[in-house]
Amino acid sequence: MKGERLPAIVVLVAVLAGMALLDVADPTPAPFGAAGAFAMPTADDPSSLSSTWFCAASANVDEGASGLEVLVANYGDEPRSGTVTWMPEGSEPVLRPIEIPAHDGLVLDADEAVEAGAVSAVVELDGGGVAVEHAVTVGSRRSVAPCASSASDRWYLANGSTARDADQVLVLFNPFPGDAVVDVAFATDQGRDQPEALQGLPVPAGSTTRISVGEFVRRREVTATTVSTRTGRLVVDRLQRFDASVGRSGLSLALAAPAPAEVWTFPAGRHEEGLVERWHVYNPSDRDAVVTVEAVTDSGEIPIPVERTVSARGQLVIDATEAAVVPAETAHSSTVRSVDGVGLVVERELSGVAPSSRRGWSSMLGSPLAAERWLLAAGAGGGQVDERLVVYNPGPEPVRFSVVAQLDGRSVVVDELSDVELGPASRREVTMAEVLDDSPVPLSVEADGPVVVERDLSPASDPGITTLLGIPLP
Repeated sequence: MKGERLPAIVVLVAVLAGMALLDVADPTPAPFGAAGAFAMPTADDPSSLSSTWFCAASANVDEGASGLEVLVANYGDEPRSGTVTWMPEGSEPVLRPIEIPAHDGLVLDADEAVEAGAVSAVVELDGGGVAVEHAVTVGSRRSVAPCASSASDRWYLANGSTARDADQVLVLFNPFPGDAVVDVAFATDQGRDQPEALQGLPVPAGSTTRISVGEFVRRREVTATTVSTRTGRLVVDRLQRFDASVGRSGLSLALAAPAPAEVWTFPAGRHEEGLVERWHVYNPSDRDAVVTVEAVTDSGEIPIPVERTVSARGQLVIDATEAAVVPAETAHSSTVRSVDGVGLVVERELSGVAPSSRRGWSSMLGSPLAAERWLLAAGAGGGQVDERLVVYNPGPEPVRFSVVAQLDGRSVVVDELSDVELGPASRREVTMAEVLDDSPVPLSVEADGPVVVERDLSPASDPGITTLLGIPLP
């Protein structure tokens, strides 16, 4: 099922009274593994007095139906209470109290609270140790992405498409009492584009603006994006759909990155006949960037890193097959690294058609951060989802890790994944149905050294590819 294309720009107004602006960290890139790397959402320590999460996009599947769920998981020893504020199109916000028991999760369905096709959400809680993700559903298609742990004055995406079979929507969410004014620019496969209608674009206080990118940048196979504010701060999601008219199909939700970084890591990778893997590298700076793509395989092979140059304010696509980054049919982890210190934004695309068993489309940002603890709010997906968990150790020293389920108010270590040793520059992939009951539960990965964690939540039998990183607790 594919919803009707949206008007070029849709503004969803719902004033959120009384919400205070949050502090946003300095977006200057930090070294890989440093706790100050805020180019991705991070969870607050359980000792924090409060935490706030912003979930921008809904599926907007039909009038009166948003297709949005917000997934909240509490990893602390104490219950968390607070509110979820639903901000629907064309009407006042709806505030609901919520409570999450210790070591448990909660699924919040927007359609049970409001009748609107387009809805954004703010989750405010009285402590940390919480992870929040959001899921959108269109027909049988479902995609999951993290919510934002802070707002920013800049957001970046390295991929997106406005090709004939594509529908790309940028969702700009301003939950604050002050208006924001933004400029939107694109780096495409045919050069840079700054549509006049998207310069000085107002995003009113307490509103969400949806931009149908194809109305401004037509028939481009790749569109990397910068959203920068002249005033105010906001949160940006991308919703990408393909209609199967030329083969590829799928629904993909992604949170943009609030800052470039010098290193982006992807724990779970694979390419095979019918399944294409590509890295999209966006250089939003004024200097050319030299980058390398490095891979670590399960087979023990050490492929030679591939080096490329990305022009200033340009984008580059690196195909795993054409660049011979890693052998086909080989599971691997990959890292895209800036050689000369220029900050980058990198996504990995997976696009699958027959004869591959994985059919669909997904594009996600990598991780600029390694951490000892990762939170997975969506948890095990149950019998309809073939959940796979990949833990990657990018460092030079071995680490040990455990996978922990948040179950009925208890933190329970999964027996088969307790104190697992992971060697230097190595990975471990686990099919969760083999080690855990089908009941969806929040998970965490806890290690004695920095690791990066990715989940594959793709359907077990239906088409679709959903991949996303965990949320680090630095």
